[in-house]
Amino acid sequence: MEYAGQQRSALRVGAGLGTVLSCVLAVVPAFPAQARNILLLIADDYGVDSSAIYNSTNFGASLPYTPNLAALAAGGVVFGHAYANPVCSPSRACMVTGRHAFRTGIGDAILDQTSPSLQAAEFTLPEAFAANGGLGYQLAQFGKWHLGEQAATPNTIGGWPHYAGCVTHAVPSYTNWPKTVNGVVSPGYTPYATSDVVNDAILWIQGRGAQPWFAWVAFNSPHIPLHKPPTNLCPDYAWIPGTPADIAANPRRYYEAMVQAMDTEIGRLLAAVDHTNADIIFVSDNGTPRRVIQPPFPQSHAKDSLYEGGIHVPLIVSGPDVVSPGRTNDTPVHVADLFATILELAGIDVATTLGTNAVVDSRSFVSMLQSDAQESRTVYSELFGADTTSGGQALRGAPFKLIDFQDDPEEFYDLESDPYEGTNLLDGVLNATQQAHYYDLRRKLGAYQHDLTASHITNCAVAGAGISVNATWDTNLTYTLWRAQELAELAWTPVSNMGVVIDGASITLIDSQAPSAGAFYQLTAVPP
Repeated sequence: MEYAGQQRSALRVGAGLGTVLSCVLAVVPAFPAQARNILLLIADDYGVDSSAIYNSTNFGASLPYTPNLAALAAGGVVFGHAYANPVCSPSRACMVTGRHAFRTGIGDAILDQTSPSLQAAEFTLPEAFAANGGLGYQLAQFGKWHLGEQAATPNTIGGWPHYAGCVTHAVPSYTNWPKTVNGVVSPGYTPYATSDVVNDAILWIQGRGAQPWFAWVAFNSPHIPLHKPPTNLCPDYAWIPGTPADIAANPRRYYEAMVQAMDTEIGRLLAAVDHTNADIIFVSDNGTPRRVIQPPFPQSHAKDSLYEGGIHVPLIVSGPDVVSPGRTNDTPVHVADLFATILELAGIDVATTLGTNAVVDSRSFVSMLQSDAQESRTVYSELFGADTTSGGQALRGAPFKLIDFQDDPEEFYDLESDPYEGTNLLDGVLNATQQAHYYDLRRKLGAYQHDLTASHITNCAVAGAGISVNATWDTNLTYTLWRAQELAELAWTPVSNMGVVIDGASITLIDSQAPSAGAFYQLTAVPP
């Protein structure tokens, strides 16, 4: 199985030196002896700025009281550096397939039937469970789908044996919306949408008996349309009038009321679940919208952007597989990692189920639930599509982050000293540490391609006083040759003054200043 950006090989060339072979070690996960129930809760448009678990009023933020999420965090693991894509559909596609947006083709929000949607060829979480039917899991999705406009797509494309909720990107009204149940649409459905998804989930869970289950519960809240929820669900906001004029003048208070209503209903759902045998995951699909985003993020760093306010999301996991609850893990993780994590929690081996040739970007973080392990990872987010004017790619390591905008210059940030991305380090002179991390992220970004076949080194040899590297030539790509004296993450630098010779379908890259002792080389080829 190929994991994007994880399996790399290098050639070392020099006098008397040949090819160095890389070795990949497989770690066999320890699956739970008892089949776990798994509950995935997804909020819509809920960034870290709007969560008291992640943000502080010291910045001047107004934070709704969410006691049920706070209790979930106190009894679980809070992931301090969890990431999604800047908008809804790409993140949901990542969760259900374990593959990044450039693989699924869903790079922006699905708005109508002309938008790229989830394809039948994608292997989904429900299909992975179905391939392991001997475990006896029962599956259902409730709430927002947003991966295809056709009413039957949650079942036929997603693979869910049971689906009830809203297929499209948003409900027109939380009390007047088209509800779809297994392909059958009931227009003008009036029960409050946030409560209805919980009603359906509770009824279904209570009907499972002793069978293990996995429920995907996707709230529409706090996505627009902004409104005043039923007062009993948001007692701290009982005083707001709920008039169109007040919503237009004070959108933030209605957004907060919707968050509190969601938290109240999450509490009702959790009260119906046996916590002794249920792993519970709470996550959001992207950051807070520009209209209601909170300090410390400016409006330009909100949903629809590759800045932290657009892609840094809450992620909390609680349950019997969490050891030493009440802690935070700061390893960078991505919503795509939920795919492998959920399967491992269920006792399903990803490699065996998908096959060794499957391309999966998801990396399980179960080990971080079972110990306080802090891992070195990079996470990737992107935004692309016909309706996108601020698209591009972002790669975050620890602690640096590189944003490669589609139509603007790159930006590079040290998130440890500048967590809100106020100073683009590329506007000044990088020190040695910054330069090494910048090169590292630039090189790794080459592993994430859009509809292009990656170029591979076909030959590497000594050429006079230099080194020549041959590869297949593609006019749609820009080639960079990287050199390192040792195989270390931060040892790579791009070859300056690189010679280039193009001969038909072949390109030769020449390092005329190759070290006499030999060096390692890598090639990246990316869209210009």
